[in-house]
Amino acid sequence: MKRTQTATEPPLIRKDIEGGPLSRELVSIQVVRLADFIERSGRLAFHRRTGFSDFEWRVFIWACETPPVSINELSALVHRGPAQVSRTVQKLVAARLLHRANRGSGPTVSITPTRLGLTLYAPLVALARERDAQIMAGLSAEELRVFEKCLARMNRNALALLAREQEK
Repeated sequence: MKRTQTATEPPLIRKDIEGGPLSRELVSIQVVRLADFIERSGRLAFHRRTGFSDFEWRVFIWACETPPVSINELSALVHRGPAQVSRTVQKLVAARLLHRANRGSGPTVSITPTRLGLTLYAPLVALARERDAQIMAGLSAEELRVFEKCLARMNRNALALLAREQEK
């Protein structure tokens, strides 16, 4: 059965705008495109597995990866405002996937996965690892080692650019 595209979903590849000389020249554009393809296919795969929206599964994954975590910490991890994160956490708490408790006597809360949440999290980890293996298919161990080294350097360089831009 052929999959039809929804109105809100961009086409997979638009050769008329994604294949220009600049996109072939600049590694940064190629990396962004790769990340976009990975994110878009992941959004579909994780939604199919969980029924979560892209944002819901990202909040859920981070809460499982970094417990205990506060709303502000989750906001920083998913690059969204605390109000949106709080609403999503409330939904996941209502679904009994996350637990929310006050930290000490202050207003800060502690978000942790529930036992049911961890039960759902385990297959998501397996799916993420399976997808990672598919993305890296065909690369040798040496190529992967060099790639990881390049990514680490590029991340340091990109963080330095970000810091400079934030100072302006």
